[in-house]
Amino acid sequence: RSEIPDFINKAEMPNYSNLSEPLNNEIIQLDTSNWKAFRYDDLFNIERGRGPRKQDLENGVVPFITSTDTNNGLIAYTNYIPCHNGNTISVNRNGSVGEAFYQEEPFCSTEDVHIFNPKFKINKYIAMFLITLIRKEKYRFNYGRKWGIDRMNNSIIKLPVKNDGTPDYDFMERYIKSLPYSKNI
Repeated sequence: RSEIPDFINKAEMPNYSNLSEPLNNEIIQLDTSNWKAFRYDDLFNIERGRGPRKQDLENGVVPFITSTDTNNGLIAYTNYIPCHNGNTISVNRNGSVGEAFYQEEPFCSTEDVHIFNPKFKINKYIAMFLITLIRKEKYRFNYGRKWGIDRMNNSIIKLPVKNDGTPDYDFMERYIKSLPYSKNI
């Protein structure tokens, strides 16, 4: 008969009861009637993914992103020097077309992913707002109709705007922070 080890009896379990809490308690309603259309190339510099080939990967610490629809696009870590900046959005042009993820850290990728380098100050909350809208475009593209750089540049995204007609990034951030579970982003 074995006894329970002492370290198990002394272990403290975290309290997960507040996981669903929002980051702020603001109640924000979405009213899309006044949103304005923007071309992607007005908001982002879009570049083709680049990095080592999957079969050439060696273990390391640099995230390697590909066109999967899970795990933030991450399939491995490599020892290659990062090819892309962090604080960007990766969008699949092949495979799981239209899947989008926020990449916080510098990374490498396959050519099946395009990188959206923002022309504005972005953070993970603004990125989550934009990613949701980018993913809404999935149905337009598939294996027979790829979402390449030219099509991405010419694609349209509707966004909330300030009085001067520019995108309201502050609203986007506040909205995401008001959602349940936003404390965990």
